[in-house]
Amino acid sequence: LNIPASSLYNLLSTMVAAEYLRKDYLRRYKLGSKIIRLGNKAREDLDLYNESLPYLKKLSQQLNETIFLAYPTGQEMIYLTKLDCNHSIKTSAQPGANKPIYCTGLGKACLSLYSEEKINQLLQEDILESITPNTIKSKSSLIKQLQKFRDQGYAIDDEENEIGLYCVASPIVSAEGEVIAAISCAGPKERMLSNESIPKKINSTALLISKAMGAVRRE
Repeated sequence: LNIPASSLYNLLSTMVAAEYLRKDYLRRYKLGSKIIRLGNKAREDLDLYNESLPYLKKLSQQLNETIFLAYPTGQEMIYLTKLDCNHSIKTSAQPGANKPIYCTGLGKACLSLYSEEKINQLLQEDILESITPNTIKSKSSLIKQLQKFRDQGYAIDDEENEIGLYCVASPIVSAEGEVIAAISCAGPKERMLSNESIPKKINSTALLISKAMGAVRRE
């Protein structure tokens, strides 16, 4: 690295303290336990991507709208996949991007399967930051909305995260029954509402991906 030994020692000490590195009995530096956890997370993401991609491609062909796959991490959704269509609308939601969990269809789909206790832990303030004029304003209103989404099997984002973008999303669960991701279909509101098959197809595709990930969910 062509840096002074003292600077390198400080860097290594920090990485050991953070468990990215460890020292063996010969005082040699080796990869630490944190790397294993990161590797497992990367493998889970890869499994999710590989298992879901065929279903998402089919869904994209059926609906001819933009299709997204994202997973929750804390208060955010991380976008893993985006499949464009012939008339995709411009959006800042690209693979690798992150969005607030409370104002996206994908995030609300995940939140709809969370317990109220977990939601309160994630969103500690009742007043939610407005991303657009349509963003839901309070956590209490969000919790009421999530009950409806849970009952119908899909969530809605009506220009809450980006003006001009209307999304329908459903959650994906693991073999353990935990929410691991969500998929969505996004497009202009008028066009999305005119296609009444979108919610059913999104929900059924999310179910198929969940089953591919080992989950057992009732139809």
